[in-house]
Amino acid sequence: MAVFDVSKKWRILAPASIPAAWNASDELAGYISLLRNRSGLDKERPQIEDAETVSPPSAVPLVLFNAAAGSRDRNGFTWRLGKDRLEIYGDSGRGLWNALFDLLDALGFHWPAPGLEEPPAAPTPGAYPLSRDRAHCSSAASVEDRRRLVVDEKTKAKERELLIPWAARNKYDALVFSLNEKSFWNKARRGRGICKKIERYALILEAGGRDLSLLLPRRLFPFHQNMFRMDSGRRVRQHHFCSTNPKTITRIMEQAAKLFSRAMPGMAGPAGDSPQSPTRVFHLWPDQGHERSWCACPACRAFSPAEQNCISINAAADVLESLDPQARLSYLENLEGPGNHRGEIESGVPDVPGGIVLRKNIFAFTAAG
Repeated sequence: MAVFDVSKKWRILAPASIPAAWNASDELAGYISLLRNRSGLDKERPQIEDAETVSPPSAVPLVLFNAAAGSRDRNGFTWRLGKDRLEIYGDSGRGLWNALFDLLDALGFHWPAPGLEEPPAAPTPGAYPLSRDRAHCSSAASVEDRRRLVVDEKTKAKERELLIPWAARNKYDALVFSLNEKSFWNKARRGRGICKKIERYALILEAGGRDLSLLLPRRLFPFHQNMFRMDSGRRVRQHHFCSTNPKTITRIMEQAAKLFSRAMPGMAGPAGDSPQSPTRVFHLWPDQGHERSWCACPACRAFSPAEQNCISINAAADVLESLDPQARLSYLENLEGPGNHRGEIESGVPDVPGGIVLRKNIFAFTAAG
């Protein structure tokens, strides 16, 4: 069985010009110190040196960190453990962090909740066994398959401070913040507080979530009721809108342009690292628990909830494509939840997009939190 012997005097080499590699080296040094202490050894942290200026010494246990200067979309990685040599490589800074936490997972670390860490049982000599082979690799995930964590708007600042490292340690690649969080997407505040932690772990920033109803501000209801959905013969303010009204489509396209533009600048990454690119993945999902609450006016009755959802998503996707042809937009594919449209949408209409052709910059989500 492969083991990682923390009793050895490991030295860590990482390119200082790649912040993700330097930060990950610091993280591993802390974990080695923890494991040494749990084994009854001293808490000495391994020495970290710049791989670009220091030649690897011979006959010394070495940890070598490196990462390609690629986009964070390339989250693949490789790590390999030998007797006196540990190599950790990422296809990008994001991939490098995945490699480190995959190794620590193999050593028996678990992070079941933010702020909670479960280290492995401590062997007396300090030789921690790996739960799998001494080498592991993972290819990059596509944008559609990226592991993402949706951050609730109601999550307090202190909770978010714990949430960021927890997400990285559990190998999430992207964090999704609501388009409604004006202070978060404010350029003047970019790079402070929580954003610095996002950068430390080279996480990808995405925007949206249960934000579809934001495309038609509720304050317009007293003046433009026909833009809102009909339920039991009357227009209602809550949840979504009338997707077949041309004025509604015009208004949601205007609002989409405003919301997308505010989130697109992203954050500037540290020099030498692949920077946080402009936000290029957005999500517009129906209100939680009201996925089937769509309009039942005479024009909308011809469309199922899923079709009405797709009509609105297509309008937003057209706006997104005009702002950034490389950007992508997700929609909720399976509309779950109570059928609380009170029977006004004919039960014989299948709850699928039907003949509506989705734009090429749209991808489907089958579930959402």
